[in-house]
Amino acid sequence: MKIAIYPGSFNPFHEGHLNILTKASNLFDEIIIVVTKNITKDLNPNLLGRIKKIEQLTNNLSNVKIEINENKLTAEFAKERGIKYIIRGIRDSKTLDYEVELHDANKSIFKDLETVLFLSDNENRKISSTLLKEIEKYNENK
Repeated sequence: MKIAIYPGSFNPFHEGHLNILTKASNLFDEIIIVVTKNITKDLNPNLLGRIKKIEQLTNNLSNVKIEINENKLTAEFAKERGIKYIIRGIRDSKTLDYEVELHDANKSIFKDLETVLFLSDNENRKISSTLLKEIEKYNENK
């Protein structure tokens, strides 16, 4: 059985994330969406709200489940569970460069962890979670 994790802060979980997850769900027997605290991002404290949204958007994917990672590096999380695949999405050359660095860092922690990259479909490449949050904050302050 091939199990993979799909980690992220997912704040918010959007169509680009769902696009990558749907592609990966055809390749893996089980995918664990790992909602992770990212110390470099200002997290929305409504973690349960994010999880509820992810559940709603993924309810048609029977091989997907959700877990929370509050205080571990992603590679440590995978190593503890014996999971050898991590799913990541790329939108452009900048995100590819970042993913290569992240891959190297993860390998230094868990040498058996393989990163599987999926290219976002064209219509999902333009916007990131960070930009979506900025738009949301702007609209709240109108």
